Amino acid sequence: MPTTFGREILGRDVIDQAGDKLGVLTDFRIDIGSGNVTALLVNLELDLDPSMLPWPTVDGLLSVPVSEVAEVAASIQLAR
Repeated sequence: MPTTFGREILGRDVIDQAGDKLGVLTDFRIDIGSGNVTALLVNLELDLDPSMLPWPTVDGLLSVPVSEVAEVAASIQLAR
């Protein structure tokens, strides 16, 4: 059963430091040992080239480390 956190955060826009939309949060990675979220998996906007971004892609989704997140509100604001 999905957690409340998962239902609340999935589908939010992911915005870079300049205020540009990178895409939509589709999933996240969790460290099984600690239970901590380690990365956000973002479905990129169609006009963005993932090779130009500083993070890897995993199964077609941009994998953004949680250390890059500045704020989680109505959207997810990245620090860079």
